[in-house]
Amino acid sequence: MTPPQTFVIAEAGSTHDGQLDRALALINAARLSGADAVKFQTFDAETLAARRRASSYYLAIYRRYAMPLAWLPILAEACRLADIEFMTTVYHADVLPHVAPWVRRWKIASFEALDREFVGAVASDGRPVIISTGMAEAADLIDLARWLRSSRPQLAVRYLLCTSAYPAPVEELNLAALRHPPSGMAFAGLSDHSRHLWTGALAVAAGATILEAHVRLNDTDPANPDCAVSLSPAELRAYIVNVRLAERMCGDGVKRAMPSEAPMLRYRAGVGART
Repeated sequence: MTPPQTFVIAEAGSTHDGQLDRALALINAARLSGADAVKFQTFDAETLAARRRASSYYLAIYRRYAMPLAWLPILAEACRLADIEFMTTVYHADVLPHVAPWVRRWKIASFEALDREFVGAVASDGRPVIISTGMAEAADLIDLARWLRSSRPQLAVRYLLCTSAYPAPVEELNLAALRHPPSGMAFAGLSDHSRHLWTGALAVAAGATILEAHVRLNDTDPANPDCAVSLSPAELRAYIVNVRLAERMCGDGVKRAMPSEAPMLRYRAGVGART
């Protein structure tokens, strides 16, 4: 039995530096790295700043890196031609009608994960939803999962373990939570902010089937807020190679004698004996 392939999302975030040609280059970088999807971010700067009670400092950053809505069909078409899925995180309900024609599934960031009004609006059309869970306590997630199961029982929801630090300290990734999630829910994978090339592979060994890792171009502005947490194209490629190796190492989980062991079977003591 072939184990399922992990769905790897290359998070472009704001590393387009506000330039469409760079956003298109990020799509190509994600494709060449072997990612299954490339994800951007769609928001209105003023609306997002108000929702997050952000200072004027962050408002200026949001304005600088907000992706124009006019880019959505352009980037979606570029992804179609590159045979890679187009995704974008949504942060407030106003953008949902603009994003809806271009995505197969929704992505909600950790900052909005516990906003039930917003999560309900996102989930209202029945498309699958991926929710990052940074900054949330176990009790918060148990309540969220219970509410979604009761209010939208047919909805496909996938929760990602996440540490919302940029970059995240490796000792705070808590990957063991992938195997031991809060009662009544499960983690489908990891939204990775560690910048470590083996984190995704270790997450796969712990059961992840979805991974999200940030990517940048080689000449991304160091002042870009996503630069410090993002992998270069070569690093992302190595990251995904490690993920695919981990998949092969993990196999399908069924204990049996392996083909490579066949030459050794003749030397095994007690062959044919049952006790």
